[in-house]
Amino acid sequence: MFAKLTALVGGGYSFPYVVEDAYDSAWGQWTHHRGKAKDDNAPVSIFRISATDPNDRRLVCARNGVKRLKMLRHPNILAYKDSTETTEKGATVILLVTEPVKPLKEVLKELDLQGQHRDEYFAMGMLHMTNAVSFLNNDCKLIHGNLCMAAVLVTASLDWRLSGFDLLSEHALPPDHHLQHSAWMVGDQYKAAELARSEWSVIQQGPPWAVDAWGLGCLTQEVFSCTEMASVEDLRRTDVIPPALLQDYQRLLSSAPARRLNPSKVAQCRFLNNRLVEVVAFMENIAVKDTVEKESFFRRLPGILPSIPAPVAVRKLLPLLSSALEFGGAPPLAVSALLVIGAHLDAEEFNRRVVPCLSKLFASTDRALRRSLLESVEQYSQHLTTPIIEEQIYPQLQTGFTDTHAYIRELTLKSMLSLAPKMTNKTLVTSVLKHLSKLQVDEEPSIRANTTVLLGNLASYLGDATCRRVLLNAFSRALKDGFPPARIAGLRALAATKQYYSSEDVAMRLLPVACPLAMDAIPEVRQGALLVLDTFVKVLKDEEEVRRSKEVAAAEAAGPAGAGAAGGGGSSSYFVGQAPSVLGATSSMLTWAVSGLMNTVGGAAPAAGAPSAAAAGSPKVASPPGRVAGLGSTGGTAAVAASSRPAAVTAPVPPAAAAGASKTSGDGWEDDDDEAFEVDEAELAARARFSAKPAATTSRPAPAPTTAPAARVPSTSTTTAAPALSASRTASGALGSSSRFAADEPAEALNAAGGGWGDDADDPEMWEDMDKGPKPKPAAAAAPAAARASASGAAAARRAAGAAARAGGDGAAAKPKLGAMKLGATKLGATSTGGSKSNLLGSDDPDNW
Repeated sequence: MFAKLTALVGGGYSFPYVVEDAYDSAWGQWTHHRGKAKDDNAPVSIFRISATDPNDRRLVCARNGVKRLKMLRHPNILAYKDSTETTEKGATVILLVTEPVKPLKEVLKELDLQGQHRDEYFAMGMLHMTNAVSFLNNDCKLIHGNLCMAAVLVTASLDWRLSGFDLLSEHALPPDHHLQHSAWMVGDQYKAAELARSEWSVIQQGPPWAVDAWGLGCLTQEVFSCTEMASVEDLRRTDVIPPALLQDYQRLLSSAPARRLNPSKVAQCRFLNNRLVEVVAFMENIAVKDTVEKESFFRRLPGILPSIPAPVAVRKLLPLLSSALEFGGAPPLAVSALLVIGAHLDAEEFNRRVVPCLSKLFASTDRALRRSLLESVEQYSQHLTTPIIEEQIYPQLQTGFTDTHAYIRELTLKSMLSLAPKMTNKTLVTSVLKHLSKLQVDEEPSIRANTTVLLGNLASYLGDATCRRVLLNAFSRALKDGFPPARIAGLRALAATKQYYSSEDVAMRLLPVACPLAMDAIPEVRQGALLVLDTFVKVLKDEEEVRRSKEVAAAEAAGPAGAGAAGGGGSSSYFVGQAPSVLGATSSMLTWAVSGLMNTVGGAAPAAGAPSAAAAGSPKVASPPGRVAGLGSTGGTAAVAASSRPAAVTAPVPPAAAAGASKTSGDGWEDDDDEAFEVDEAELAARARFSAKPAATTSRPAPAPTTAPAARVPSTSTTTAAPALSASRTASGALGSSSRFAADEPAEALNAAGGGWGDDADDPEMWEDMDKGPKPKPAAAAAPAAARASASGAAAARRAAGAAARAGGDGAAAKPKLGAMKLGATKLGATSTGGSKSNLLGSDDPDNW
């Protein structure tokens, strides 16, 4: 009104709507157009009629219809919005703007309903028309006069609206009523008998619904036959009318106006009040229902929805449910019904109709409503898009991770399994993982277990770097949980995410925490632990195969020189080419262990091509200056004995030891001078005699060795040590030494010093050479007469000479290497096999040889 007033004052009126294309059919002389508002693009329907004569009867009736429509307000009557009358190209034009509607004929073709769904929807529409006609006839005492399919329009929610009020007149029929003056506008097939004969007195004397009851019968025929009537004879087709409605249909078409059925009575028909009508009526009046009625209704609604036509559920019930939930009229149970209806929609339609409602519901603080949303998240998650989840759903959803109610926390946790695939990696890593780390130590055991399960399922969406950083730590924590299902979940998650763990992590971090669970008290935990162990041991085996193939490929690429280097020790492993034999059986493993130990103390040499691990790991050292190069390379018994024993592992010789070695005969013990040995007085006395003996017999020539073909050349830098001692050492060393040896055996050292230990019964060398025959004994030096003559020498002189000899390096030859045995503990007092030597400690003659 104010817009028109402003337009008049301003000099012109602008129609605030845009007229678009027209529908194929419309009531009477009107043309039905689609349209929209200029300000907000809201859809509307625009009805247009024009005539060159402003007083044309059609324009007069149109003005009457617009005026009547403004005054009528009913749920089943077309809603008025705006109207105007203007002049276009010399013609008078009337424009009527209403709510957006479609002709019923087009809607029925569009829906194409069949069977029970068709009857239920038609019954709902006919009930709407019956209520509208009853309102006009019984409440307003008005006669519509032209009921037909063309006068019925359908809204976007599939509600039927009554229109075409151009001939609307009072039942009293005043002199200027339009029904009398414009009856020609009504088709002959729709006219009742009294209207066709223009019996106005009969109409006035009859009930106010008589004319429209006939028209309601015609509408029923057209609706259920889905075609417009061509003649009155079409009313005789009763095969299209549902049997439950047939009796009322016949009474509406009674030949006597007074006997025609009142539309209000038709509205009470059982057929028109079906289950669909009841559901829609309850939803439309939910505001006046109490809590008990709401709870009962929404508990039954999901079971009723399959019997309701899907288009009606989507276009009629869904908006009612959304508004009821949004404004608090419906209980949380209504969420399940909302989602059942949403299942009929595609993704685009779901996002347009349902998602806005869901995003608003997530913002609610009602815990019961949040529970309903989370319990049914799987039903609508497939329709959600990443922007909708990130911007509308997740910001409200994440508050459930810290809810005080444990069930809400658990439901929120489980909902991420459905939403995570459509969430960005940034949100998952920066927000979701933060919440999961707290839930893994939640006070509720089931939440801790489900957190581990969820984390295992989310691994594929987190990225490789995040998985390597997070998963093993999280699952290791789960393995230590006191709740058995949490431990089982951790084991299963480890097996499911094995591709994210390196071999180093498996060996050093994963297996140490999984192995103890193989002895868990719970059978399921033990089974899961054994499965994990089998899985990751296979991972390590595969890694070993890869490494072995790389080593073989590298050796082949290096050629003969590389193969020789690998065979000589170098950096190659001792087990190259031997893993099956070494790791195949327990006996092989024990054999390897003994061989390795003997390698460290001078045992049997390893097989050709398999260098010692100790030799591979330590640098090679040149022979001491006092030892002649090529010693032990000659044939005979010495060569046989040398080939049966491996070379002793040698360590780098310190400068001080090397200096001492240059002054002695080079017996290989020089690097042990600084070692502290546990000795007793008997040992000291024996060492004193060994050191004093050469000094007392310097004039005695050295006896020739009995078996060694090659003599050992003494060093030029030796001190005043006797040639006999050097000769005896040379003889004994030639029997059991080789160029591979870096040190003499303890028994040989004692024999070389004249102690006579080489033939001892518990000599360990006998276990090495039992299959090679008896070992030749070194030649014993004859007892010199000069030594016996000097037996009365002072003991102090002998000790002084012994101390001087040890200071010069001679005493080192009598000290056993590596502390393998203590002199005087086992060797001293042992008799030789020949029985020629007496006990050193029990002998009265300290120099009895």
